[in-house]
Amino acid sequence: MSHQTLKHSPPLPRAVSPSTRRPRSPAWSLGGRGIAIALAAAGLLALPAGRLPLSAQDAAAERRPIELQDYYRLKSVGSPALSPDGSQVAYVVTTVLEDDNGRHSEIWLAAADGSAEPFRVASPAFSASGPRWSPDGRLLVFSSSRPGPGGGGGTWFLRMDRPAGEAFQIEGLRGSPNFSPDGAWIAFTMAVRPPPAPEPTYDSDFERRVAERFDGRDYDWMNYRFDRRGYLRDPRDPRATPPREIHVIPADGGEPRRLTDLGVDASGVAWSPDGRRLAFTADAHQRDEHSYERADVWVVDLDGTVTRLTDDEYNYSGPEWSPDGREIAVRGNEGLDVIIREARDRGAPTDLFVLDAADGRRLRSLTADWDLIPGTPTWTPDGDHLHFSAGIGGNTHLFRVPSGGGMVEQVTEGDRRLGSFSYSADFSRMAFRATDPVHPGHVRVAATDGTSETRLTDVNAELLAELELSAPDRLLFDSPDGTRIEGWILPARGYGGGARGGGPGGADPAGPATVPNSQAGHPLILVIHGGPHGSYGNDFSFDRQLLAAHGYMVLYTNPRASTGYGEDFRWG
Repeated sequence: MSHQTLKHSPPLPRAVSPSTRRPRSPAWSLGGRGIAIALAAAGLLALPAGRLPLSAQDAAAERRPIELQDYYRLKSVGSPALSPDGSQVAYVVTTVLEDDNGRHSEIWLAAADGSAEPFRVASPAFSASGPRWSPDGRLLVFSSSRPGPGGGGGTWFLRMDRPAGEAFQIEGLRGSPNFSPDGAWIAFTMAVRPPPAPEPTYDSDFERRVAERFDGRDYDWMNYRFDRRGYLRDPRDPRATPPREIHVIPADGGEPRRLTDLGVDASGVAWSPDGRRLAFTADAHQRDEHSYERADVWVVDLDGTVTRLTDDEYNYSGPEWSPDGREIAVRGNEGLDVIIREARDRGAPTDLFVLDAADGRRLRSLTADWDLIPGTPTWTPDGDHLHFSAGIGGNTHLFRVPSGGGMVEQVTEGDRRLGSFSYSADFSRMAFRATDPVHPGHVRVAATDGTSETRLTDVNAELLAELELSAPDRLLFDSPDGTRIEGWILPARGYGGGARGGGPGGADPAGPATVPNSQAGHPLILVIHGGPHGSYGNDFSFDRQLLAAHGYMVLYTNPRASTGYGEDFRWG
């Protein structure tokens, strides 16, 4: 696939100022079949059904509409982790357990070149997730509900440089492991609870008895409860909400050694190339419930010396060291406190910055002239580029930008959503998760320039071979001020040409609906996303497919304030 160069403009549809307003186009136009649609005031679509060639109807007649019970057969695939040498991909397959009203996840392993059948690793008796590799590729790390020696679940390891063996744990590890580049150390964050509060004192015995009889709770902080989580502990009190501090242990285990003592959570821990320092982010104002998020970039040495690199009211995340250790790339935006204090009419853009690793000076912004929202960056081993994902219209793709500054390039293409990118050590290969409207998530591998793409997993092949799925038509229409809006309509089953086969081979443009419905009307369901930031697009939705199977036309759009269309649109 060729790279697509993105300059200063966001993808269509984009906001258009009144002075450059285009001539008004029809209110609705469908891509693909180009059918004009009129929406009746009653919410019905009166659409003529197209008559299909008999052979196409016969071919699709073997498929059936998706049903509610298919939800329990549908498997999800995600979290691909490419081995450092690029030869194997570990990933997670999750199934729904109807009787347990829950889910069960397993880790599978596939040859990255597709030369062998994937196989399951780790015991299927316990849920497992989050696979990742040690830098030398000899260990596969994962989280599991399997009880360890101390009870409960935790982090487990499998040796991959020898025949299959039993999973094991590393002594002293009490968090998600982060191996140093040379594999000698493991860093992790762990909650550190301060000493207990002193026993209360009372002025009288009566006062003591009253206090002891009180069996209620006092809540005097703003965010005191949350849906599905119930009542929350006091975020201001480190005893109630202990901070997660950085610890290290030798790679073969040992007593954890604490490196930070900030009293707030450390996150996004990243080793320097020489293995002597760790960059991380932490919000020094975390205990102030009147302060919005404004995490800064910090560095800590292995001897515990902590250096704060930034204090500029930005909110940073995902620090990544350059290969030479002199710079740190980080994702950031001005904090909401600044926006409110200055009474701005919009929020701040999110950009990628390069900081001096010695003093935190902001050397350059890599995406100042790019109008989308970048994800966490990853350096190439030669230090020339950074790769990151981003939403662009209804899609999500991989992008890259020169580390010294320059044009952002789109690496992957297509009407689909990609994510969870994982790279080989030499950055020649990558694994990622892909989905589109008629294909649930699956794992693919490709060269990091987007070429030589191969699909590795097809866990829903049997189910999809039975189903008649609907493929959406893209809509583009203008608002009264000329701002172009993007949306999709998922045709109802029975609307001619509106359904496609959902088998392993992909959507079949010659395999539409098999239920002729001459001149019949179809009810319309409008699906609206909240946020308002966020976006709909080219991913698989069981809910929308189920509605279409029941005869509904399903309309979903990205109105103003959706992401993926530039900053003017995002804050419109």
